[in-house]
Amino acid sequence: MSNRTLGLMMGAVALLIVAVAVVFVLVLSGGDGDDGGDTPARPASDSTDRDDAADDRSTQEADDRDDGDRTTGGICGENRLVTFGDDPATVFDPIQVGDASTAEYTAEIFGGLVTLNLDLEVVPDIAERWEITDGGRVYTFFLRDDVVFHNGRRVTAEDVKYSLERAADPANFSPTVLDYLGDIVGVRDKFNGRADDISGVQVVDEYTLRIELTEPISYFLQQLTYTVAYVVDREQIEDDPNNWTRRPNGTGPFRIKTFRPLEEIVLIPNDRYHLDPPKVDEVVFSLSGGSLSTRFQNDEIHVALVPAVELAGVLSGESELSEFYRPVPQLSFFYLGFNVNEPPFDDPLVRQAFAHAINREAINEVLFFDAALVADGILPPTLPGYSEAISTYPYDPERAAELLAQSRYADDMPRIVLTFSGGGGDPPDNLQAYQQQWREALGVEVEIEAIEWSAYLRELRRGTFQMYSAGWIADYPDPENFLGKLFSGSSRLNHTGYASERVDALLDEAATLNDQEARYRLYHEAEQLIIDDAPIIPTFWTISHYLVRECVQNWVDPGTIVPKYRYIEIDTSGE
Repeated sequence: MSNRTLGLMMGAVALLIVAVAVVFVLVLSGGDGDDGGDTPARPASDSTDRDDAADDRSTQEADDRDDGDRTTGGICGENRLVTFGDDPATVFDPIQVGDASTAEYTAEIFGGLVTLNLDLEVVPDIAERWEITDGGRVYTFFLRDDVVFHNGRRVTAEDVKYSLERAADPANFSPTVLDYLGDIVGVRDKFNGRADDISGVQVVDEYTLRIELTEPISYFLQQLTYTVAYVVDREQIEDDPNNWTRRPNGTGPFRIKTFRPLEEIVLIPNDRYHLDPPKVDEVVFSLSGGSLSTRFQNDEIHVALVPAVELAGVLSGESELSEFYRPVPQLSFFYLGFNVNEPPFDDPLVRQAFAHAINREAINEVLFFDAALVADGILPPTLPGYSEAISTYPYDPERAAELLAQSRYADDMPRIVLTFSGGGGDPPDNLQAYQQQWREALGVEVEIEAIEWSAYLRELRRGTFQMYSAGWIADYPDPENFLGKLFSGSSRLNHTGYASERVDALLDEAATLNDQEARYRLYHEAEQLIIDDAPIIPTFWTISHYLVRECVQNWVDPGTIVPKYRYIEIDTSGE
């Protein structure tokens, strides 16, 4: 998943960033660009009008219910969840989402044929079951007959087909469709203007849909849980093509009540949700920033993050916040990416020298207060398929200097710019630390450049950065989602330009195997080859250090983005 201002930065979610006061970028899954890199604008108004009178009535009923439930017993006396969030980077259109911050909301508003549960298992959503035939090439989905959009219109197989066709329509410039749905027969033809529809998606009857793949793909169902495969309402889009994303009529457990950019997003339940409606009356995402731990202590928020400077006290039990502490390893990592097709990083020796020159252990200890884990690989330790045998280039400034001296740029180093997503002010401390370490070990001066978030995503897709700070959060728990999406020579999410025939062959072979252990062995080999070639420098695996009120029941963070808020209950008893 891709970038997030670090936002983790997609994947990697701004969680670490907020926690340690650093700005990275977590790529949820921003594709490359035939789209010219244009990112749809955010809604202009703070909160838009409902689409129809029925929505107005339901909103008023929800407001009345909320007001009636609120008590004077503090934040735990209200049947609503108040948590933190990030301002979305794009509009709420599933086919445009390429960052973790926006996906946090679209996962609750929309749904697809299948979804991930809190254990990150593929489970039914709009489809109640499916059959796999023809050696894994054909999937037949049998839809539930009780799924409705938020406005009450029933969902049929035609709605699913329309949504997939819309994702592949070249006029819509989806940055992710080819990397998540490109294995469906006809998707690439439609996206490239060679066909009017997707030949591999067929409506059998009102509640049956058949999808044909170009070849068996072991993780295809997992790819269908990604946002680009969500079902949207054709009638709403055709009635209001420019503004429908302000109040999207999805099928998910929640719908938008309020969106005030840079202030808050409020979601209210879809009471007709087919997988059991939410338990809370609303979920409030605070976007305004400030000290989350102070707000937590002031009884203003249910879920917050521990500031890095306070982590030691929380861990030791000396802090009054210790009783609320819940650490969660994330399925994400941060990294420094190189454009391997541009000087000086088209020379592997230069990339390896830069990798040897940074001291990640010291940065984690001094700047992050050990809030993260130094990444000794790409795949996070909690991801199925992780291997402890993988290793990255260790801190070795002497070896770094030797490699640079052997490179073809030893005496002719061009200007080097490291780009990150951010605003004004000084660069993040960790980037300044890398800058100093490269200067001391290599005698190389690296400039650091900030660029606004949406522009960052646009230029990342265009491949214009020489070197960049980024991150990735899993869309689904499989090594392919990291190694295939980021490093396959054919992936539009491969922003480094890296290409290796051996790596591609390993990834292609692993994609078609059903034997998981055999797949993992292939991915281990590919991961080590990628690290040795150094198109990126893995820096940190992330841990989110949460504070959670005791009245919040069934709160779970599975380490990535899944629909999760419908499970939460607030104990308002005060006991």
